[in-house]
Amino acid sequence: MNRETIYSLIKKHKDGTATASEKQALANWYNNISNQESEFPEDKESVREEILMRLLSEIDFPKTRSFGYKNWLVAASVLIMLTAGALLFEKKQKESKNSAIALSQHIQPGSNKAVLVLANGTKIRLADVDNGKITQQGGSQIIKTADGKLTYDAASDASANGQLQYNTMETPKGGQYQLLLPDGTRVWLNAATTLKYPVDFTSSKERVVELNGEAYFEVAHNKNQPFRVVTNKQVVEVLGTHFNVNAYPDEQHTKTTLLEGAVKITAGSKNTMLKPGQEADLAAAFTVSDVDPLEAIDWKNGFFRFDDEDLEIVMREIARWYDVKVVFQDESIKKESLVAVTTRFSNIATLLKMIEKVTDARFIIEGSTIRVTKNK
Repeated sequence: MNRETIYSLIKKHKDGTATASEKQALANWYNNISNQESEFPEDKESVREEILMRLLSEIDFPKTRSFGYKNWLVAASVLIMLTAGALLFEKKQKESKNSAIALSQHIQPGSNKAVLVLANGTKIRLADVDNGKITQQGGSQIIKTADGKLTYDAASDASANGQLQYNTMETPKGGQYQLLLPDGTRVWLNAATTLKYPVDFTSSKERVVELNGEAYFEVAHNKNQPFRVVTNKQVVEVLGTHFNVNAYPDEQHTKTTLLEGAVKITAGSKNTMLKPGQEADLAAAFTVSDVDPLEAIDWKNGFFRFDDEDLEIVMREIARWYDVKVVFQDESIKKESLVAVTTRFSNIATLLKMIEKVTDARFIIEGSTIRVTKNK
């Protein structure tokens, strides 16, 4: 089947309008892909249905830019392969030639963990405290919820001696966390990210937070108080909107992706307004392009998305999420490109084996270090 037919059948399946023959055609196409990669145990029908539903619900199909059928098929196959790996007790996938990856149960994917630094310098490791009220600052209660969030029950005055108090949330490598700010703004922090913010917004003319790393914001609307996200290269200003900022210091690009509303970005003497579905990329130049904005927040929803990314960039993201060190023993492999969409919660050996299948990379795991060389 060609791409248009597949997209049409998948859309009908998701909408519940597919006929029995159309469902069978889609299943035949799906089975043809999955059988190329793996063999399933006796309960293969239930496993395949689970994989298919993940495929249908999680892959964002291209909307605003060209994404070749071959690349899309690779992404679909990768998701099928890794979902199968998570569901099956025993995989019979063909191994990469000369693979030196051992099962590494000691290297776990990231989870909800962070450190809260209070205004007085006190550090609270959130994984070590019980759910419920953690502490009181000014007149605000800081509460840890059972589902991995930190919330502020804001009072009328959370300042001290007329001075704003600032807290900082730090996620380590291998960590993520959600934060509900005192003004009602929701923030999702990716791994290795720091966010500094006021405990109270009521006494200032604007709401200013400082970001180092990556975070997705759903800003509570307040036309009288602009909300600003300050990074080391730019300032993002909004009144109330949804957007993602990727501003890791070890990446050459700082990217701001708008999902809803409007944002103003200022970088030195340059500034621009973004519309929904646009992304600003600040590197050697400052560019704005149309994108599918949902791709920028796949990390928030538990997925890696690599869209023709260099392996060097891919491995930095993997290093942050799995809290490992990556050493390239062959510099020529750094520019190998990868197209994939897959869960962030697979065993790291499964993930690396997948990358070996679709690139020339070869990985060796030694403790918490991943050595990368070229497959001969």
